[in-house]
Amino acid sequence: MSDKGGGLLQLLQDFSNDTGITASAIVSRDGLVMASSLPKTGFEEDTVAANAARILFLGESTGNELQKGDLRQVLLKYDQGSVVLAGAGPYAAVLAVTTEEERIESGAILFAVNILAKKVKKLLEG
Repeated sequence: MSDKGGGLLQLLQDFSNDTGITASAIVSRDGLVMASSLPKTGFEEDTVAANAARILFLGESTGNELQKGDLRQVLLKYDQGSVVLAGAGPYAAVLAVTTEEERIESGAILFAVNILAKKVKKLLEG
C-alpha cells in the first residue's frame, strides 16, 4: 500500500498544523507504517505501528463479542500524554500521540483524529 503520491504525509502535516499535535502516523491494519511524523528517537516506529494495529484488532474483537457495533476510537491516557487510535477504512488506521506539555483536551484530540481518519479513508479509497 503506497502513500498515494505523498498525500498521506501531507494529511499528517496538515493535522499537525491544525491541532498542534506533533506526533502522528498512518498505519496499515496489519501493522506497517504507511506515513509518519513520529519522532525518530526513543522508540521503534515499526513496533508502535504493530502495537497500534493489535490494539485496534482487540478493540474491534471485543466490540463484536459484546455486540457494540463498529469501533470508532481508542483513547489511551498516560502520565506523560495520550495516544488516540482510529480506524480509517478497512486498510488503515490513524495514530496520534500527545505529550503532557501539549495540553490538548481529550475531546479536541478525539474530534481531530476522527476528521483525519475520514480524510485518510477517502484518500485511500479514491
